Order: sequence, then structure tokens, then C-alpha cells
Amino acid sequence: MRKVKLLPNSILFENLGSESTRKLAALATTLNLSDGETLFVQGDDGDALYIVVSGRVEISTMSIGGKKLSLNIMKAEDVFGEIAAIDGGPRTATATTLETTTLRRISRPDIVGLLAREPDVAADLISVLCERVRWVSQQVEDFGFHGIESRLAHRLLLLDQKFSNGTGQVNLSQNELADFLGASRESVNKVLQLWVARNIIALSRGSVNILMHDAIEEIATRLE
Repeated sequence: MRKVKLLPNSILFENLGSESTRKLAALATTLNLSDGETLFVQGDDGDALYIVVSGRVEISTMSIGGKKLSLNIMKAEDVFGEIAAIDGGPRTATATTLETTTLRRISRPDIVGLLAREPDVAADLISVLCERVRWVSQQVEDFGFHGIESRLAHRLLLLDQKFSNGTGQVNLSQNELADFLGASRESVNKVLQLWVARNIIALSRGSVNILMHDAIEEIATRLE
């Protein structure tokens, strides 16, 4: 039962019975990574799926010009790497830890075999993939129809909900926020200072505290 407990309560496995969970746990291995360690880089072979047990993993990509764009931050119970792990294609992004992190890893051959044996796992994985498609569509909409102010507001709300349960404390630096938007730190700082002047947010070293959620939500819906 020790291996079963090492699997987080991820959406990917929430509908499995105890027997299926034991089978899945038997396939998974544990990885302990230090802060700032790269798990895989864009273009690597998709050889495994990962589940975050503890810590945080940044998913990012690089432009042709060498500029980093942060796509997402994965926390405990999140699944990532599932697309390349299923189709065997190259990784579409780079995964790097943001702190000491523990992962569970399931190799592609084990995943393919498991999907053939366990229809519940296949159904859950389809749900994860559909969620990822919706997320990509939202990113396209943000970059296509919204300016930097509304994109920053939308990103802060997402990060607040994911990591702070809506309390308003987003523990990311302005450089990290700029990476999420594909913008410069200077342009992000300019927007944040405007919001500080309006008492919408408060700034401290390495964090943003949302004081007026309604105002941030209104800004997030603005079109260019």
C-alpha cells in the first residue's frame, strides 16, 4: 500500500478503484529533483508522463529569437507530459523545477499497455487532454484579443486560484510574470505600478497581493 499512497489524487486517477490504483502505482517510479533542475527540454523524445507529488514545475517554450515564454506552472496533483508520452512525438515544451520537487513517472510503454487494459484510465486521460485543448484555446484568445493589462490581470487570477485558493497572494517575481506574458519586465512593472496607485494591488519582493478582485476581474475581460 505504500506505493499507492505515493500517487497524488490527480484527476487522471480519481475514478480508479483500489485494484487499478495498485496496478498503476506498481508502474510508477519516484523522482526527487532539486530547485532549478531541468526534467526535459523542448524537442526531447516523449518517453514518459509525470505527476507532481510536491513542489512546482514550470512548463516553458523558447521563441526563435531565444525569448522564454512560460506556459504553465504545475503543482501537486497536476499531470504533465501526457501528449508526447502518448504519441511518442517530441516534447513541445521544457519542464524545469521551481523548487525541490517530487514526481511520479510512468514510462510510455507502460502507459500504452495500461490504456489497453484499463478503460477507466483511458477515459480519464481523454478528460485531461480535453482540458489541455481548452487551455491552449484560452492562451490563443488572450494573445489575439487582449492587451498586456488584461492578459496580466487574467494570469494573476489564474495563479491566485491555483496556488493561493483565491486569497490574493501570488508569489511570483515580475520577471516570472513577464515570462508568462511574453513581455518585458518593464512593461509588466508599468502596469503593476498603475494598479498600486489605484490600490488594486500591493507589491512586495517576489509577490503580488490582489486587494480588489472585482477590479482585476473587470480588467481581465477587456479587449484591446
